[in-house]
Amino acid sequence: MRDPATVINAEDVQGILAAEGFPTGDLRELRCATHRPGRFAFSLDRNWVIKVFGPDDFRNFQIEEKVSTILHARGAAVPEVIAARGEEGAYSYIVFRHAIGESLNSVYQGLSLNEYTAMIVCLAEGFKGIHNLAPPLFDGVPFFERGHDQYFNVSCRRSTTIYDSVQALIEEGALHASARQICDVVEREATGMFGSEKALIHADIHNENLFLGGTERSLFCEFIDWETARIEPLELEFVHPFLNILGEAFPGRRLGNEVRVGPDNELLKAFDNAYDQVIRRDHVAIHGVVTYLDWALRAHRKKQFLLRDFYLRTGIGGLEFVGLLRMEGLISHA
Repeated sequence: MRDPATVINAEDVQGILAAEGFPTGDLRELRCATHRPGRFAFSLDRNWVIKVFGPDDFRNFQIEEKVSTILHARGAAVPEVIAARGEEGAYSYIVFRHAIGESLNSVYQGLSLNEYTAMIVCLAEGFKGIHNLAPPLFDGVPFFERGHDQYFNVSCRRSTTIYDSVQALIEEGALHASARQICDVVEREATGMFGSEKALIHADIHNENLFLGGTERSLFCEFIDWETARIEPLELEFVHPFLNILGEAFPGRRLGNEVRVGPDNELLKAFDNAYDQVIRRDHVAIHGVVTYLDWALRAHRKKQFLLRDFYLRTGIGGLEFVGLLRMEGLISHA
Protein backbone atom coordinates (compact mmCIF):
# COMPACT_ATOMS: atom_id res chain seq x y z
CA MET A 1 0.00 0.00 0.00
CA ARG A 2 1.04 3.56 -0.64
CA ASP A 3 2.44 5.95 1.98
CA PRO A 4 -0.71 7.53 3.51
CA ALA A 5 0.97 10.95 3.64
CA THR A 6 0.99 11.26 -0.14
CA VAL A 7 -1.84 11.70 -2.63
CA ILE A 8 -2.54 8.98 -5.16
CA ASN A 9 -2.64 9.84 -8.87
CA ALA A 10 -3.29 8.27 -12.28
CA GLU A 11 0.26 6.90 -12.52
CA ASP A 12 -0.19 5.12 -9.19
CA VAL A 13 -3.48 3.68 -10.42
CA GLN A 14 -1.78 2.34 -13.56
CA GLY A 15 0.68 0.60 -11.28
CA ILE A 16 -2.11 -0.91 -9.20
CA LEU A 17 -3.88 -2.21 -12.30
CA ALA A 18 -0.64 -3.67 -13.69
CA ALA A 19 0.02 -5.41 -10.36
CA GLU A 20 -3.48 -6.91 -10.53
CA GLY A 21 -2.79 -8.22 -14.04
CA PHE A 22 -4.92 -5.70 -15.96
CA PRO A 23 -3.66 -4.34 -19.29
CA THR A 24 -2.58 -0.72 -19.30
CA GLY A 25 -4.73 1.74 -21.20
CA ASP A 26 -6.27 5.19 -21.13
CA LEU A 27 -7.39 6.17 -17.66
CA ARG A 28 -10.19 8.65 -17.15
CA GLU A 29 -10.67 10.26 -13.76
CA LEU A 30 -14.27 10.09 -12.63
CA ARG A 31 -16.08 12.25 -10.11
CA CYS A 32 -14.56 12.31 -6.65
CA ALA A 33 -16.09 13.25 -3.33
CA THR A 34 -15.13 16.84 -2.52
CA HIS A 35 -15.92 16.21 1.17
CA ARG A 36 -13.49 13.25 1.15
CA PRO A 37 -10.27 14.57 -0.48
CA GLY A 38 -8.57 11.16 -0.28
CA ARG A 39 -11.24 9.52 -2.46
CA PHE A 40 -10.73 8.96 -6.20
CA ALA A 41 -12.22 6.85 -8.96
CA PHE A 42 -10.73 6.10 -12.37
CA SER A 43 -12.11 4.14 -15.31
CA LEU A 44 -9.98 2.09 -17.71
CA ASP A 45 -11.37 1.89 -21.25
CA ARG A 46 -14.92 1.65 -19.81
CA ASN A 47 -14.14 -1.94 -18.85
CA TRP A 48 -13.11 -1.46 -15.25
CA VAL A 49 -13.38 1.17 -12.56
CA ILE A 50 -10.91 1.47 -9.73
CA LYS A 51 -12.19 3.24 -6.64
CA VAL A 52 -9.50 4.45 -4.24
CA PHE A 53 -10.22 5.07 -0.56
CA GLY A 54 -8.08 7.40 1.55
CA PRO A 55 -6.30 6.41 4.76
CA ASP A 56 -9.28 7.53 6.87
CA ASP A 57 -11.78 5.55 4.80
CA PHE A 58 -10.81 1.95 5.51
CA ARG A 59 -14.21 1.14 6.96
CA ASN A 60 -15.93 2.65 3.91
CA PHE A 61 -13.77 0.33 1.82
CA GLN A 62 -14.79 -2.67 3.91
CA ILE A 63 -18.50 -1.86 3.66
CA GLU A 64 -18.46 -1.31 -0.10
CA GLU A 65 -16.32 -4.35 -0.89
CA LYS A 66 -18.31 -6.75 1.32
CA VAL A 67 -21.78 -5.48 0.37
CA SER A 68 -20.99 -5.36 -3.36
CA THR A 69 -19.57 -8.89 -3.28
CA ILE A 70 -22.58 -10.31 -1.43
CA LEU A 71 -25.08 -8.56 -3.69
CA HIS A 72 -23.41 -9.56 -6.94
CA ALA A 73 -23.16 -13.20 -5.81
CA ARG A 74 -26.94 -13.19 -5.39
CA GLY A 75 -27.68 -11.70 -8.78
CA ALA A 76 -28.43 -8.16 -7.59
CA ALA A 77 -28.00 -5.19 -9.93
CA VAL A 78 -24.47 -4.16 -8.90
CA PRO A 79 -21.11 -4.28 -10.75
CA GLU A 80 -18.85 -7.23 -9.95
CA VAL A 81 -15.83 -6.77 -7.68
CA ILE A 82 -12.80 -7.96 -9.68
CA ALA A 83 -10.06 -7.23 -7.12
CA ALA A 84 -9.72 -5.47 -3.78
CA ARG A 85 -6.86 -4.60 -1.44
CA GLY A 86 -7.26 -2.84 1.88
CA GLU A 87 -5.09 -1.78 4.77
CA GLU A 88 -6.13 0.32 7.75
CA GLY A 89 -4.37 3.70 7.83
CA ALA A 90 -3.29 3.48 4.18
CA TYR A 91 -4.85 3.77 0.74
CA SER A 92 -7.23 0.93 -0.17
CA TYR A 93 -8.88 0.18 -3.49
CA ILE A 94 -11.54 -1.87 -5.25
CA VAL A 95 -11.48 -2.75 -8.96
CA PHE A 96 -15.02 -3.14 -10.33
CA ARG A 97 -16.36 -4.17 -13.69
CA HIS A 98 -17.58 -0.90 -15.19
CA ALA A 99 -21.30 -0.40 -14.64
CA ILE A 100 -23.31 -1.20 -17.76
CA GLY A 101 -24.88 1.72 -19.60
CA GLU A 102 -24.73 5.41 -18.66
CA SER A 103 -25.39 7.26 -15.42
CA LEU A 104 -28.99 8.42 -15.16
CA ASN A 105 -27.66 11.94 -14.64
CA SER A 106 -26.23 11.95 -18.17
CA VAL A 107 -29.37 10.70 -19.94
CA TYR A 108 -32.50 11.54 -17.95
CA GLN A 109 -33.07 14.98 -19.49
CA GLY A 110 -33.60 13.36 -22.87
CA LEU A 111 -36.02 10.64 -21.74
CA SER A 112 -39.66 10.83 -22.82
CA LEU A 113 -42.37 10.11 -20.27
CA ASN A 114 -42.69 6.53 -21.59
CA GLU A 115 -38.94 6.02 -21.35
CA TYR A 116 -38.86 7.56 -17.90
CA THR A 117 -41.68 5.26 -16.78
CA ALA A 118 -39.78 2.23 -18.09
CA MET A 119 -36.74 3.40 -16.12
CA ILE A 120 -38.85 3.75 -12.94
CA VAL A 121 -40.12 0.18 -13.36
CA CYS A 122 -36.53 -1.03 -13.81
CA LEU A 123 -35.49 0.90 -10.69
CA ALA A 124 -38.34 -0.61 -8.64
CA GLU A 125 -37.47 -4.13 -9.75
CA GLY A 126 -33.83 -3.54 -8.78
CA PHE A 127 -34.84 -2.30 -5.33
CA LYS A 128 -37.20 -5.24 -4.89
CA GLY A 129 -34.47 -7.79 -5.59
CA ILE A 130 -32.12 -6.19 -3.07
CA HIS A 131 -34.67 -5.47 -0.33
CA ASN A 132 -35.93 -9.06 -0.43
CA LEU A 133 -32.53 -10.38 0.65
CA ALA A 134 -32.43 -11.53 4.28
CA PRO A 135 -30.58 -9.03 6.55
CA PRO A 136 -28.53 -11.81 8.25
CA LEU A 137 -26.64 -12.19 4.96
CA PHE A 138 -24.87 -8.95 5.90
CA ASP A 139 -24.06 -9.77 9.53
CA GLY A 140 -20.32 -9.66 8.81
CA VAL A 141 -20.38 -6.13 7.33
CA PRO A 142 -18.99 -3.42 9.69
CA PHE A 143 -21.75 -0.87 9.02
CA PHE A 144 -21.38 2.57 10.59
CA GLU A 145 -23.40 2.92 13.75
CA ARG A 146 -25.62 5.87 14.57
CA GLY A 147 -23.61 8.76 16.00
CA HIS A 148 -20.47 7.96 14.02
CA ASP A 149 -19.21 10.99 12.08
CA GLN A 150 -19.52 9.04 8.81
CA TYR A 151 -22.97 7.68 9.51
CA PHE A 152 -25.05 9.18 6.71
CA ASN A 153 -27.84 10.88 8.61
CA VAL A 154 -31.09 10.27 6.83
CA SER A 155 -34.07 11.28 8.90
CA CYS A 156 -34.51 11.61 12.65
CA ARG A 157 -31.55 9.44 13.60
CA ARG A 158 -28.94 12.17 13.77
CA SER A 159 -26.67 13.88 16.26
CA THR A 160 -28.97 16.89 16.71
CA THR A 161 -32.75 16.93 16.95
CA ILE A 162 -35.12 18.38 14.41
CA TYR A 163 -36.17 20.86 17.11
CA ASP A 164 -32.63 22.28 17.13
CA SER A 165 -32.62 22.84 13.35
CA VAL A 166 -36.13 24.25 13.16
CA GLN A 167 -35.63 26.56 16.13
CA ALA A 168 -32.34 27.86 14.72
CA LEU A 169 -33.95 28.54 11.32
CA ILE A 170 -36.85 30.34 13.00
CA GLU A 171 -34.49 32.47 15.10
CA GLU A 172 -32.46 33.37 12.02
CA GLY A 173 -35.55 34.41 10.07
CA ALA A 174 -35.55 31.61 7.51
CA LEU A 175 -38.70 29.86 8.79
CA HIS A 176 -41.90 31.21 10.27
CA ALA A 177 -42.65 30.29 13.87
CA SER A 178 -45.45 28.06 12.59
CA ALA A 179 -42.76 25.75 11.24
CA ARG A 180 -42.74 24.14 14.68
CA GLN A 181 -45.63 22.14 13.26
CA ILE A 182 -42.97 20.08 11.50
CA CYS A 183 -41.68 18.98 14.90
CA ASP A 184 -45.20 18.03 15.98
CA VAL A 185 -45.68 15.89 12.90
CA VAL A 186 -42.33 14.15 13.39
CA GLU A 187 -43.10 13.45 17.05
CA ARG A 188 -46.55 12.11 16.21
CA GLU A 189 -45.26 9.79 13.48
CA ALA A 190 -41.86 8.88 14.95
CA THR A 191 -42.79 5.38 16.11
CA GLY A 192 -44.54 4.44 12.89
CA MET A 193 -41.76 5.83 10.71
CA PHE A 194 -39.34 3.23 12.02
CA GLY A 195 -41.85 0.43 12.25
CA SER A 196 -41.59 -0.88 8.69
CA GLU A 197 -39.65 -3.96 7.64
CA LYS A 198 -35.87 -3.65 7.90
CA ALA A 199 -33.66 -4.46 4.93
CA LEU A 200 -30.31 -3.63 3.42
CA ILE A 201 -30.61 -0.10 2.04
CA HIS A 202 -28.17 1.84 -0.10
CA ALA A 203 -29.22 5.17 1.52
CA ASP A 204 -27.76 7.39 -1.22
CA ILE A 205 -29.41 6.48 -4.53
CA HIS A 206 -29.49 9.52 -6.83
CA ASN A 207 -28.95 10.28 -10.52
CA GLU A 208 -25.21 9.58 -10.43
CA ASN A 209 -25.38 6.32 -8.46
CA LEU A 210 -27.78 4.67 -10.90
CA PHE A 211 -26.64 3.39 -14.32
CA LEU A 212 -29.13 2.67 -17.06
CA GLY A 213 -28.67 0.53 -20.17
CA GLY A 214 -30.63 -1.35 -22.83
CA THR A 215 -33.74 -0.22 -24.68
CA GLU A 216 -37.18 0.93 -23.58
CA ARG A 217 -38.47 -2.63 -24.00
CA SER A 218 -35.49 -4.23 -22.29
CA LEU A 219 -33.97 -1.86 -19.74
CA PHE A 220 -31.56 -2.82 -17.00
CA CYS A 221 -30.01 -0.76 -14.24
CA GLU A 222 -27.11 -1.09 -11.83
CA PHE A 223 -26.50 0.61 -8.48
CA ILE A 224 -23.02 1.80 -7.52
CA ASP A 225 -21.36 3.32 -4.40
CA TRP A 226 -22.47 1.06 -1.53
CA GLU A 227 -20.26 2.54 1.19
CA THR A 228 -23.22 4.21 2.96
CA ALA A 229 -25.26 0.99 3.07
CA ARG A 230 -26.85 -0.24 6.28
CA ILE A 231 -29.79 -2.23 7.65
CA GLU A 232 -32.70 0.17 8.21
CA PRO A 233 -36.49 0.51 7.71
CA LEU A 234 -37.39 0.55 4.01
CA GLU A 235 -38.78 4.10 3.89
CA LEU A 236 -35.31 5.51 4.48
CA GLU A 237 -34.20 4.07 1.14
CA PHE A 238 -36.64 6.20 -0.82
CA VAL A 239 -35.81 9.70 0.45
CA HIS A 240 -33.27 10.43 -2.28
CA PRO A 241 -34.93 8.50 -5.15
CA PHE A 242 -38.24 10.28 -4.58
CA LEU A 243 -36.58 13.69 -4.42
CA ASN A 244 -34.10 13.23 -7.25
CA ILE A 245 -35.66 10.66 -9.58
CA LEU A 246 -39.43 10.31 -9.14
CA GLY A 247 -39.49 14.02 -8.41
CA GLU A 248 -39.17 14.76 -12.14
CA ALA A 249 -42.92 14.10 -12.43
CA PHE A 250 -44.04 16.42 -9.64
CA PRO A 251 -45.36 19.97 -10.09
CA GLY A 252 -42.77 22.42 -11.35
CA ARG A 253 -40.40 19.73 -12.61
CA ARG A 254 -39.65 18.62 -16.18
CA LEU A 255 -42.42 16.02 -16.52
CA GLY A 256 -44.79 17.70 -14.09
CA ASN A 257 -47.32 18.75 -16.75
CA GLU A 258 -47.50 15.28 -18.31
CA VAL A 259 -48.77 13.29 -15.33
CA ARG A 260 -51.66 13.49 -12.91
CA VAL A 261 -51.28 15.07 -9.50
CA GLY A 262 -51.83 13.04 -6.34
CA PRO A 263 -52.13 9.29 -5.77
CA ASP A 264 -52.94 8.70 -9.46
CA ASN A 265 -49.49 9.94 -10.50
CA GLU A 266 -48.42 7.51 -13.23
CA LEU A 267 -44.81 7.23 -12.17
CA LEU A 268 -45.62 6.49 -8.55
CA LYS A 269 -48.19 3.88 -9.57
CA ALA A 270 -45.71 2.26 -11.96
CA PHE A 271 -43.11 2.14 -9.19
CA ASP A 272 -45.53 0.62 -6.65
CA ASN A 273 -46.76 -2.01 -9.11
CA ALA A 274 -43.22 -3.12 -10.00
CA TYR A 275 -41.96 -2.97 -6.41
CA ASP A 276 -45.01 -4.99 -5.35
CA GLN A 277 -45.42 -2.99 -2.16
CA VAL A 278 -46.97 0.41 -1.45
CA ILE A 279 -44.46 2.78 0.10
CA ARG A 280 -45.57 5.07 2.93
CA ARG A 281 -44.78 8.29 1.10
CA ASP A 282 -45.97 10.37 4.02
CA HIS A 283 -43.16 8.82 6.07
CA VAL A 284 -40.69 9.25 3.22
CA ALA A 285 -41.70 12.92 3.08
CA ILE A 286 -41.08 13.42 6.79
CA HIS A 287 -37.72 11.64 6.58
CA GLY A 288 -36.83 13.92 3.68
CA VAL A 289 -37.83 17.12 5.44
CA VAL A 290 -35.86 16.18 8.56
CA THR A 291 -32.79 15.20 6.53
CA TYR A 292 -32.68 18.33 4.41
CA LEU A 293 -33.44 20.76 7.21
CA ASP A 294 -29.95 20.26 8.60
CA TRP A 295 -28.40 20.84 5.18
CA ALA A 296 -30.61 23.89 4.70
CA LEU A 297 -29.46 25.33 8.02
CA ARG A 298 -25.81 25.02 7.02
CA ALA A 299 -26.48 26.55 3.59
CA HIS A 300 -28.45 29.42 5.13
CA ARG A 301 -25.67 30.22 7.58
CA LYS A 302 -23.15 30.30 4.74
CA LYS A 303 -25.47 32.75 2.96
CA GLN A 304 -25.35 30.56 -0.13
CA PHE A 305 -28.98 31.21 -1.04
CA LEU A 306 -32.38 31.78 0.50
CA LEU A 307 -33.96 28.78 2.16
CA ARG A 308 -36.77 28.75 -0.39
CA ASP A 309 -34.19 28.59 -3.19
CA PHE A 310 -32.39 25.78 -1.36
CA TYR A 311 -35.51 23.64 -1.26
CA LEU A 312 -36.32 24.32 -4.89
CA ARG A 313 -32.77 23.52 -6.01
CA THR A 314 -32.67 20.26 -4.07
CA GLY A 315 -36.02 19.24 -5.49
CA ILE A 316 -38.05 19.58 -2.32
CA GLY A 317 -40.02 22.80 -2.68
CA GLY A 318 -42.15 21.75 -5.64
CA LEU A 319 -42.85 18.19 -4.58
CA GLU A 320 -46.41 17.50 -3.52
CA PHE A 321 -45.44 14.65 -1.20
CA VAL A 322 -43.22 17.05 0.74
CA GLY A 323 -45.90 19.71 0.82
CA LEU A 324 -45.37 19.94 4.57
CA LEU A 325 -43.12 22.98 4.15
CA ARG A 326 -45.43 24.77 1.73
CA MET A 327 -48.70 24.41 3.57
CA GLU A 328 -49.67 27.17 5.98
CA GLY A 329 -46.81 29.34 4.67
CA LEU A 330 -44.15 27.48 6.62
CA ILE A 331 -41.36 28.80 4.39
CA SER A 332 -40.45 32.37 5.10
CA HIS A 333 -39.83 34.86 2.27
CA ALA A 334 -37.44 36.82 4.46
